[in-house]
Amino acid sequence: MKPAEDRQTAEKGQLEGRTWWQHLRHVRKRRFALLALLVVMTTGFIVGGFVRYTEATAALARGGDRLLKADAIVVLTGGANRIQQAVSLLQSGHGQRLLISGVNPGTSRTTLARMTDTDRRLFDCCVDIDVAALDTVGNAQEATRWAKDHGFDELILVTSDYHMERSIVEFERVGGLKSITPVAVRRDDFWQDDSLPTTSGLKVLLTEYVKLMAARLRASLDGADAPIAVAAAAVRQD
Repeated sequence: MKPAEDRQTAEKGQLEGRTWWQHLRHVRKRRFALLALLVVMTTGFIVGGFVRYTEATAALARGGDRLLKADAIVVLTGGANRIQQAVSLLQSGHGQRLLISGVNPGTSRTTLARMTDTDRRLFDCCVDIDVAALDTVGNAQEATRWAKDHGFDELILVTSDYHMERSIVEFERVGGLKSITPVAVRRDDFWQDDSLPTTSGLKVLLTEYVKLMAARLRASLDGADAPIAVAAAAVRQD
């Protein structure tokens, strides 16, 4: 091969090498840009979802529609004043029976009656206690089973405001109910005003939002047995 041809071959190789490297850099830049866009979109989705969840939670305890009667009342333990609110609804005739779900096995009817300042006879006649449920998933399963056993398909659900949305998701996963009316119990120490959470409230909301996203993912993978009509957040009006 002549020197001139050698030189041309070498120059061609160098040019191809530079072109390949430029192409690789271009591909890497595009991938990085797409990855950055995906991160921004995902972050925006999560943050936006959390803001909507916080706003919806704040609106829950303010209520809206007048609370009508249902077949029965279910209260999920784990938050302050939940049981007291549910017992009060039972006393005012908003449901035929009350299920307290997730009670510690060591807690007796007498203790619950004393804690809520309620006549023990009301607990004996109209209150059922579930000690099997260990979490929100179990609450939904046990409460739905209880409702079916008693022929109830319209429930008033009492739980904390921040816990309500995830609870409803779990009830929808189980299926079998016609409607749920949420009655949310507000923790005043979690809110600075009607819609702005305190530092402690923000921590609880963030933790609960992560659990809510996980519950939604499980529900989307499992599929709901049948849609449940969820009434607007209600306020008690005797």
